[in-house]
Amino acid sequence: MRQTDMLSISAFSKMSDVSRKTLIYYDRIGLFKPTFIADNGYRYYHRSQLDTMGVIHIFKELGMSLEEIKEHLEQRTPISTLQLLRKQEQILQLQIAKLKRARQMIIRRAEDLEQSMTVNVQQMYVIWQPRTPLLLSCRVHASKKQFTEELWMDFQQRLQREHAPLGYPNGIVIPKEYLLRKDGDMVSHMYSYMTTDAHEQAYRPEGFYFIAYARADYGDTDNIYPRIFEALERHRYTIIGDAYEEYLQDEVSLRNSEEYLVKVMVPIEEPSYPGECSG
Repeated sequence: MRQTDMLSISAFSKMSDVSRKTLIYYDRIGLFKPTFIADNGYRYYHRSQLDTMGVIHIFKELGMSLEEIKEHLEQRTPISTLQLLRKQEQILQLQIAKLKRARQMIIRRAEDLEQSMTVNVQQMYVIWQPRTPLLLSCRVHASKKQFTEELWMDFQQRLQREHAPLGYPNGIVIPKEYLLRKDGDMVSHMYSYMTTDAHEQAYRPEGFYFIAYARADYGDTDNIYPRIFEALERHRYTIIGDAYEEYLQDEVSLRNSEEYLVKVMVPIEEPSYPGECSG
């Protein structure tokens, strides 16, 4: 063993980013010992031990207890190490998937809030929207005021299978057949914007959408649809698909539920003059 390969506890602490106190504790519990201890009590570590410390740190970050790590190190073989690494790889992949969904949720909510800052609820708009991936719930036939527990449970379970965090933004789909009857109360699905991994991929179709906004509590959007239907008729716009209803401002950003900001998007045939419409 070359002397140049040895590191003092201070040098090893600095290179491994593990405090002296922690190294002494690991030594005391038998988890990670120095290569040798000098007569004066100074601890010295071999450079190769940096690899072991790196693995200990990763395993600890992934939730293994110090006792579990110690047990593995004391009985380690190439086969047991390979098995443990593959297991930790699966755990890490799951954590990455959850973090990606959490990031998507934060970005989505931030974008919704930014968009809501410039909204004029007195105006309606015709905007072209791209094809957008969705996660859909099971199909239902329900009024907004009579959402079933089964629908909520089904959609939450689907979100969980997609590793989406609690509170991931969602909306509801209003079937075309009811829109044509001037009924905006019936719901066919819940949805969230996401590329799915565990479910069949659905999409909000690309095309022109008639868009309106209103201040309303969850499910209390009766006042917006008469305005929408009247404006569609006045401008001679033709409904060609299901509508999408979602909240840009909700309980995450507002205390007063009556001030929540809802957005309704109704797909229409391409108009002659897209843009802003009078309310």
